[in-house]
Amino acid sequence: MTYTEKDKSKAMAIVHVFETSRPFGEYAACVVLDDGAGISYGINQFTHRSGSLAAVVDKYLKAKGVVGAAVMLENLALLRSTSAAAVAKLSANTVLKKALRAAAVTSEMKRAQEQTAFELYLRPALVICERYGFTEPLSLAVIYDSVVHGSFFRVARGVDVGPRNEREWITAYVRRRDAWFASYPRLAKTRYRTRFFLGQIAIANWALNTPFAVNGVRLTGQMFEHQAAARGRRGEDEKGSRGAEELSTATVFPGAETSAIPAAPIVENVLTTATEKFDAVESVVTGVTRRADSVRSMWATVGGSIGQAVWAVFGFFAGLPREVWITVAVIAGCLMIFYLYRQIVLGKIRETAGRSSP
Repeated sequence: MTYTEKDKSKAMAIVHVFETSRPFGEYAACVVLDDGAGISYGINQFTHRSGSLAAVVDKYLKAKGVVGAAVMLENLALLRSTSAAAVAKLSANTVLKKALRAAAVTSEMKRAQEQTAFELYLRPALVICERYGFTEPLSLAVIYDSVVHGSFFRVARGVDVGPRNEREWITAYVRRRDAWFASYPRLAKTRYRTRFFLGQIAIANWALNTPFAVNGVRLTGQMFEHQAAARGRRGEDEKGSRGAEELSTATVFPGAETSAIPAAPIVENVLTTATEKFDAVESVVTGVTRRADSVRSMWATVGGSIGQAVWAVFGFFAGLPREVWITVAVIAGCLMIFYLYRQIVLGKIRETAGRSSP
């Protein structure tokens, strides 16, 4: 069984909601987020730093798109550079951002975005599903989300269930991915992705029958029908404008050769290794911070005990009345115990907050 165009559209719509809160994305979305990735554009948040924005612009210019083309061509060299300086420079280029927004209404730009999304994300997901023998629409959505979000192979190699039992493997994979998200503060806030998939698994909606809700956005069968019709009309327009030139079998997913081995999984492996190293460092830093709190509490206790002893010796040799130095020593001891208790309570609060992070 091969996946239908509706299966693919559902998978993409789910991830679009995760990424942009819109089931079919927004072609004209153009923002600069505070994450160092530079301009983020279009239906899949194609970014400058990742190189995907340059790929979209390249396709648009090759398709002889006119709107904003002169501005894009002028900045193409910088777009192809992913250096921090190039990313920062174009992030502040309001003329380029206006050109990208203006071009989003054209069929050439819409097709360029759809082609790039297919090549970078959906085709690798289809290849993985084919290799594993997966046929369920929910499985495709799970794998596609992992390719888009990253670290599929990092999580998949730890699954101890054979892929022949598709539903068991996908369930084990999603649970492992959810636990992995929870183990790193940087990723914990993205657990809404795995929680959605676990919810669909719980109700056995492996066919992704509509309607269903993704992060509060309700997806219906009628929505997918309207979207398919709109893309079909755009395909007919392109046929007319290109004469006998053959279009792909699906306007939204051009050139789908799922038997080919795309470069994206290989690149994803490299990125996964880098991410693992980053997460390992983050884990160590978090551990060091917690240990530092414990050490601080211990030395506060030790310091208090030494202070009491010094005061007692001083009071004894200075000839102070016994009632005075004993009273002061008792007060110091109470303060030390109170401080120690406070540190213990704060430590428990930190542990509880860490376990309950969404």
